[in-house]
Amino acid sequence: MNTIAERIRFAMKAKNKKQIDIVKDTGISKGAFSSYLSGQYNPKADKLQLIADSLDVDLRWLYGENVPMQTAPQENDTVLQYVFYNNTCSEYLLDDSNDMYIAMMTQYSALIPRFYVLVNRSTNEMHILPLFLREDSSKFYECPSDFFSPDRHAVFTRDFDTIHMVLATATIYYYRIDTKNFEPKVTMLSYAQADNCFHISDETHSFHITAFEKEIEKEALYLKHNTL
Repeated sequence: MNTIAERIRFAMKAKNKKQIDIVKDTGISKGAFSSYLSGQYNPKADKLQLIADSLDVDLRWLYGENVPMQTAPQENDTVLQYVFYNNTCSEYLLDDSNDMYIAMMTQYSALIPRFYVLVNRSTNEMHILPLFLREDSSKFYECPSDFFSPDRHAVFTRDFDTIHMVLATATIYYYRIDTKNFEPKVTMLSYAQADNCFHISDETHSFHITAFEKEIEKEALYLKHNTL
C-alpha cells in the first residue's frame, strides 16, 4: 500500500465504511471522492484531514508514512481490540476462495494479521487458525476468552455481516494447542442466544480443515521442542 488511494480503500474496508459515509462525514462531493479512490487525483491537505477524521486514522499514515494506521490512544483509554476480515490474501493455505480471509486485529494502534479464517456459508460455520508470530504466539494457543463473554464476543463477531455469518446460529472451530501436553486440538464453539455468548460444544465434530490442522501440529512440535 504505497499510494494514498490504496490506503483510503484499505481503511474504508477495515472500518466498514462506504463511500457515501465518507461523503456525508466530510462534505466532499461524490465525484471528487471517486477521483481520490481511483488515484486519479490526490486530495489536498485539508480534504485529506477530513477523510482521516472520518476514518479515524492517522493523517501521516494516509500520506504513506511508516506510522500506525490509527493514532495512539491516550494513556487512560481502554481500546477494545477488534477483528476485521479481509479476503485479499487467501492463497497461503488453500486455493483461492471468496470465503477464505485474513483476520486483522487492532493492536498497538494498527491492524495486525492474526488469524486465517475459513467461512462455510451453507452451514454458518467458521474455522479460525491463529497466525503464530514468534513474539506473542502463546496469546492465541488457547481459545480466546472473548468468545465466552457477552460484552467481549463482538471482538470477533462485530463484522459478521460482511462475511455472511449469522450470529444467532453460528458455530466456530478454533484450532488451538493444549499447552499442558503439547497436543494440537480443535475446539467447537456454539452461540447461545440466551446467554449472548459462545459455549464449548460437546457435540461430535469430524470436519476439520486439513491445512489448518497441519499448521497447529507444526506449532505444537515447535512449542514442545522449545519448552522441554
